[in-house]
Amino acid sequence: MPDSVQKPFPDFSDHRLWESLSACPLCGATSFRKAFDARDRHYGNPGTFPVMCCGGCGVYFLNPMPTLEYLSNAYPRDYYAYSVPSAARTPGPLRKRMWRLIRHLIFFTSGWTGDPKFPRPGSMLDIGCGAGHFLFYMREKGWTVRGVELNSDAAAAGREGGLDIFGGTLHDAELPSAAFDYVRSNHSFEHIHNPREVLREIRRIVRPGGRLFIGVPNLAGLMPKMWGPYWWYLGAPVHTYGYTPASISRLLAEEGFQVEKISYNSTFAGITGSLQIWLNRNNGKGSEEGWVVKSLALRLFGHWLARIIDLFRAGDCMEVIARPV
Repeated sequence: MPDSVQKPFPDFSDHRLWESLSACPLCGATSFRKAFDARDRHYGNPGTFPVMCCGGCGVYFLNPMPTLEYLSNAYPRDYYAYSVPSAARTPGPLRKRMWRLIRHLIFFTSGWTGDPKFPRPGSMLDIGCGAGHFLFYMREKGWTVRGVELNSDAAAAGREGGLDIFGGTLHDAELPSAAFDYVRSNHSFEHIHNPREVLREIRRIVRPGGRLFIGVPNLAGLMPKMWGPYWWYLGAPVHTYGYTPASISRLLAEEGFQVEKISYNSTFAGITGSLQIWLNRNNGKGSEEGWVVKSLALRLFGHWLARIIDLFRAGDCMEVIARPV
C-alpha cells in the first residue's frame, strides 16, 4: 500500500461516522435489497461497505451512509484531482492540437467530456472541482469561473493557482441565486451524501436557460453486471450513490430539471481496471498494482472496447446534460 494512502478511521464500527438508513434517502421507499458487499479497492479505507439498490427509485446507496466527517478524510493526499493546475504545465496551441489528434487516432476518443455548447463564454461553477483543472481550462476560454471543493487542502491549492475555489460544501458557499450559465459536476455527484439537496441548490443558482452537466458511473452498464463488487467504478466508500440513466433522470425531473441528452464516455478503466481488481481480490494489492493496468496494449484494447460498448449505450460512464424548467 503506498505511504500516501490515509486510513483515518479503523472501520464503520464508530457510529459517529455513519448513519444507518431504514428507508431510501431519495424516495423514502423501505423496500431495498443489498446489491454488493463492497471494499475500498482504490484508497485502502478498511471495512466492508454494503451497497443497496432501492426498489422504489432504482438508485444505489451505501447503508450505512458515511458522514461528511468520514468523506472529507477518505481520500489520499495524492488524489488525482488535488494536484495544482499550472500555466507552466499547459502545452502550447500546436502541441495541444497534436496531442488531441494522436489521442483521437490511437484511443478513438477526444479525451474530453461532452460538455454542452454555448454561443459565448459566461459564468460557470464546477462542483467538486479538486484543485481546479477544468476551471483553469475554462478560464483560458474566456469564462468567469468559480469552484466548490469539499477538501480544504485541494481548494487552497487551487486558490494558490489563482482560482476562486470555496473550500466546503455547496450550501456553505452561499452562492447568489441565478448566478451561473453553466453548473458542472463531473464525477463528483456520486461522492456526495445529499444529492437531492444539492440539486435543489443548483436549481436555485443556475440561470434560466442555463445548463447542468453531471458525469457519473453507470450502474446499468455492461461492466458492473460482469464484475459486480470488483467493478472499478463501484468506488465504495467515497462513491456514496450509484445511478442508472432511469434513476438519475427521475431525480433530475423531480428537482426541476429536464434531461436534454445522456451520452456515454468510457475508458479502459472499467475493463482492465476491473480485471486487475479481480486478480488482486485476495492478495491485498490496490487497484493500480499489477501487470494488467500497466499494460499499454491492454489499455489500447480496453479503450477501443469501451468505445464500442458506449455505442450500445451500455458504457461505464454516462454524461447527463439538463436544463432548468
